[in-house]
Amino acid sequence: MIPGLKGHTLLDNSNYKSSSLHAGLPAVPTERCSIHETKIVDMYCGNHDEVGCTTCMALSHRSCADVQSIPDIVDRKFQTTDFDKIHLKFQDLKMMMEKIVNTRQRLIEDLKKSKTEAVMAIKDFRKDVETILEQLEKESIKELEMKFMKEESKLLEEKKKAETELDGLNVAVNDLKKSEGNQAQQFVSMKMSLKSIAETEDVSRSLQTSVDANISFDFDPALLGFLQQLKTFGSVRHHSTTSLRSPRTTVYSVKRIENLNIKVQNDNNTCCVYGTCLTEDGSLLLADYTNYKIKRADIVNMSVTDYCCVPAGPFGVCCTSKSEAAVCLSNHTIQFVTLGKQMTTTRHMKLSHTCFGIAYKDAKLYITDNGQSLYIHDIAGNMLQPVTRDNAGQNLFSNSRTVAFSDIDDKVFVASLGKGLVIMDGQGKHCQTFTDCELNIASSVCTDRRGNMFVSGCSSNNVVQLGRDGKKMGVIVKSSDGLKRPLSLCFDTRQCKLAITQESSDVVKIILLQ
Repeated sequence: MIPGLKGHTLLDNSNYKSSSLHAGLPAVPTERCSIHETKIVDMYCGNHDEVGCTTCMALSHRSCADVQSIPDIVDRKFQTTDFDKIHLKFQDLKMMMEKIVNTRQRLIEDLKKSKTEAVMAIKDFRKDVETILEQLEKESIKELEMKFMKEESKLLEEKKKAETELDGLNVAVNDLKKSEGNQAQQFVSMKMSLKSIAETEDVSRSLQTSVDANISFDFDPALLGFLQQLKTFGSVRHHSTTSLRSPRTTVYSVKRIENLNIKVQNDNNTCCVYGTCLTEDGSLLLADYTNYKIKRADIVNMSVTDYCCVPAGPFGVCCTSKSEAAVCLSNHTIQFVTLGKQMTTTRHMKLSHTCFGIAYKDAKLYITDNGQSLYIHDIAGNMLQPVTRDNAGQNLFSNSRTVAFSDIDDKVFVASLGKGLVIMDGQGKHCQTFTDCELNIASSVCTDRRGNMFVSGCSSNNVVQLGRDGKKMGVIVKSSDGLKRPLSLCFDTRQCKLAITQESSDVVKIILLQ
């Protein structure tokens, strides 16, 4: 203990080193060995460039030739510049770790926020389901009431008819009684009574009394079975920033073209597909208008795997969940289809307008009418917002077709045959309309999930790529690639394949891009 410094020891590195140097003594390490805690780290192995205590050297570096005492070599080995470099490296690492800590803290906060939003989304989805169930309940009761009124009216009519016959029988019986004592009158009354009896028997046969008049309701077992198969409303996904697809800033090019024949055995007409979409498992759904079918195809094995018939010509199709798709039909109806092992039709919604293109986002259906409008509905079919005019009050669309959503913000893209690619924000406000001399009649639009858009030209027989700024990057598929009158586009991000349907054609172009 140094006099006057009560409570302090000689293991203060800076004070000790400074006093040693000033006294002309060699510098001595003060670091204790983490393994042999009673020993000082005062040895250096030049063979392995490691420091340790005498015990460490005896145990781990016995065969090393260059083992020396640190005080003996420190003047030769120690360089101030090396020390400064290490100090700077520590500072850099410290800053990096602090940045990681701050980033992780922000991510934790974002995660908590996203969890809250996800819980709210689940609750909102349940409300949507309850709205649908309430509508189904209302329609079921309405159907029941109509059936009841029909049967009740029939029974009341039959009851009235029977009461009329009963009154006639009472009159005939009284007439028969009054004729007693007068044979001539009795003969007349008897003959008239026989006629009345025959007529009443005919009526009686037509009014056979039912043993019961109950009315019941048979539940749809497919609907109940579908709900019983579900474990949750959907799937929980973790979106990590390290797993997001990096933006694509270069123009795609065609690597290979394959032809997928989508005609099935009982198709009566040449296929005409206006709408396509990809399911979560990568299957391609096709709305075959001329054959009244929704078809599911495997674009790896290049074959149609199954299909289901719909009651009217289908135009657009989109997935609303992992296990369900919504289809626009030509009779102003949205038909829902389950995506089980075998596709089947389930509920449907009748709307007040034409339904052509369809897309789904945030529990909302975006539906075009192949006219001058885009309609936004909730999942129960209630109209939320019609979009028809631009900021100047002019018609925004002319033959509005397919709908797609931006990968990077809230923008909505609508392919309009007579206008071009109409771009709006999430509130339906017009941002811009893309037109180009190389794009003639914009029939469809989709995105690559990396910031780019693909727009098909039905008359220019091509597909144009637009960047995230909404400007043309190039024409990636041309008529020279065999493309003719493209109607719909769908991009598979996993395989980098573009599926293109064509007007009145059994062949879908599956184009591998690079």
